[in-house]
Amino acid sequence: MRTRSLNLGLLIAVVGLLLAFALKGALIAPPAPPHAVAAGEFDTQRAIGRLERILGDQRPHPVDSAADDLVRERLIAELQAAGLKPETRENMDCNITPKSRGVGCAMVRNVVASIGPASGPRLLLNAHYDSTPTGPGASDDGLGVAVLIEVAANLVASPPSKPVTFLFNEGEEFGLNGARAFVAHDPLTREVDSLINVDTRGVTGPAIMFETNTPNGPALRDYARAATRPYANSVSTDFANLIPNTTDVTVFQERGWKTLSYSIIGNETRYHSPGDTVAALDQASLYHVGSETLGATRVVAAKAARGHADRLVFTDIAGRGFVSLPLFVAAGLLLAILVATGFVAYRRGALGRPLGKLAVVAVGAMLGTAVLVEIVGLVQPGDYWRAHPLVAYLAVYASLLAIEAALLLRLAATIDRERLRVACWLLIGLLGGISSLALPGATIFFLASPAIALAAMAVERRTAALATALFWIAALVQLLLFAELLAEIEMLLVDGPLWAVAPLGALAALPVLVEAMPTERSRPSLALIAAAALALWGGALAMERTSAERPGGLTLSYVRDEVSGKSLWTFANKQSPLPDAVKRMGRWGDVEMAYNGRHRWVTDAPLIDIPVPAIRLLSSVASANGRVVRLALDRGGADTVALRFDKDVPVLAMGLSGQPQAISSDAKPGPSSLACSGRACDGLLIEVRLAGQSRVKARLIGTRFAIPAEARPLVDARPTNTQTQYAPDNSVRVRGVIF
Repeated sequence: MRTRSLNLGLLIAVVGLLLAFALKGALIAPPAPPHAVAAGEFDTQRAIGRLERILGDQRPHPVDSAADDLVRERLIAELQAAGLKPETRENMDCNITPKSRGVGCAMVRNVVASIGPASGPRLLLNAHYDSTPTGPGASDDGLGVAVLIEVAANLVASPPSKPVTFLFNEGEEFGLNGARAFVAHDPLTREVDSLINVDTRGVTGPAIMFETNTPNGPALRDYARAATRPYANSVSTDFANLIPNTTDVTVFQERGWKTLSYSIIGNETRYHSPGDTVAALDQASLYHVGSETLGATRVVAAKAARGHADRLVFTDIAGRGFVSLPLFVAAGLLLAILVATGFVAYRRGALGRPLGKLAVVAVGAMLGTAVLVEIVGLVQPGDYWRAHPLVAYLAVYASLLAIEAALLLRLAATIDRERLRVACWLLIGLLGGISSLALPGATIFFLASPAIALAAMAVERRTAALATALFWIAALVQLLLFAELLAEIEMLLVDGPLWAVAPLGALAALPVLVEAMPTERSRPSLALIAAAALALWGGALAMERTSAERPGGLTLSYVRDEVSGKSLWTFANKQSPLPDAVKRMGRWGDVEMAYNGRHRWVTDAPLIDIPVPAIRLLSSVASANGRVVRLALDRGGADTVALRFDKDVPVLAMGLSGQPQAISSDAKPGPSSLACSGRACDGLLIEVRLAGQSRVKARLIGTRFAIPAEARPLVDARPTNTQTQYAPDNSVRVRGVIF
């Protein structure tokens, strides 16, 4: 009997890939603050001190609240101490985000301070000082506030030649109201031509420049001149335009300003939670955001030439370099590489069966991994990886490598290496071209490695050793570029899905696996790889799903719904399993809540007296398109009040009386709603324009950021290492209204 030996080349390649996937976080580590701070540099400790004084006792301070008044007073004091003369601008604002059916209203008090000449093209630096009602917002966006004050202090010492205005806006968390009020009412808006925005979505990680304007050429050239440790790529800026999350830039971008927007996104488990504290904020992240913002401010405020208003594709290289190309040049190069590689593939017989089989290998590995992850999710529902995401992601990568290597052995082992190499790089180029149709910024990631591989093809039949070296260089460069992207994806998708890394991971691994070509001797090696994946899955499922550093989200609500006649306790935890101590305290079911369309764990609750919102019909007047309804709101003791229409009600516009916000004809389907937060909601006059004469139904929803005393047993049952997130524990009163 013949004994099969291990394929050491394949094992070494897979171990190397797993090590690369495990250590890729080092590619996006922010630089440590310097021990000694020279004059004119960003002072991290001074910024931390400012932040601690501004936040005071670190209570939540949502828009138009007494707590936010105190934060604003301390913010103004810090600005004055830094040598600025801040002014406060008060406006009532209602804002609707693009393609949305939701209008948010609040009284906002923006704090504005300027440095430099009194007039001329102006640079605006923006951060918001309000927090969510859930947490103190030390990072979101206390970090931005502290960074802007420290930048301002440096500019006071060395004034710029261009006017610079610092906007500390209120109401970003509720509906981007501060930004909208600035654009709509502040006379300085007319002079602004450039914007630097700072906002965050976590407490760690590098300063990622994730959002800019289109065309981005002038902004990116400034960024390239300013950045010392750049982290930015055109995939993330394209992606930012596709996802539903919004920042103040969403409002500002309609002005066409040259824009650079910075963020940190590491450990989102602290985001919009009580855990977003000064102690949790990574000082290296604060330093990196601060130093990059200061550098960009100096470049943009120096009246640097704008350059061509073209569109660039770009990426950093592990934070140590930055490359960019005009999109049309990058697209032309990608097309040329594809044509040349396709020609080589044709001449060497790599089209047809080799290309088709490699496509099946890559796509099969992606789909197989996704199916496996979904099966694991059925066994262990919810975000079981929350406390230890690295272990779960390594299990995904190990599974992906096992499946990809097994498919390569099964389908392509009989294809000679020369044709397999050509087919591999042609496939990567084709997939890069397809990706670039949806995300043009992806083009930059499919140029260098395929070009090196093309050079290897050119010399392969003359100098095999050189060709092999070039193919390995191409594979490793592709791995480096994709590994950094994968690290950012993992930071961003703290809630999963875990399989989202599979497509990019499969493409990163494929050239390496082709070079370590599996053979019949690989079967024992494949068994070891599969065993490693199984062991990693065992570890991921056995570990605690929450930790002190990465707590789980668990928010309790008491809901008294007069429309359904039910009173309920509800828990929000993204439908992870409820803790045993909580499950024993009711008959819990997974229910979609009629008043907000979100899924919650619910059980029956007693009838408890909580604040009652009210609405008063002032007038209903027929119009050419239907009718115009004027209403007056009354919070009734709640912190926020919302009017939510049934999804079939044809709402055309909503907002302040006399100036409603139009709902776009291409807004996503669903119910239309208007919400108001803060003290100014009492007596607020709103206007609703309807496309019909018939009476309509709606729900009036009052939310108080507190729960009844009867909830104490449920609160006490909340396990260690869990906390409220995205919303505080709250009481909700729902009433039906007709008008």
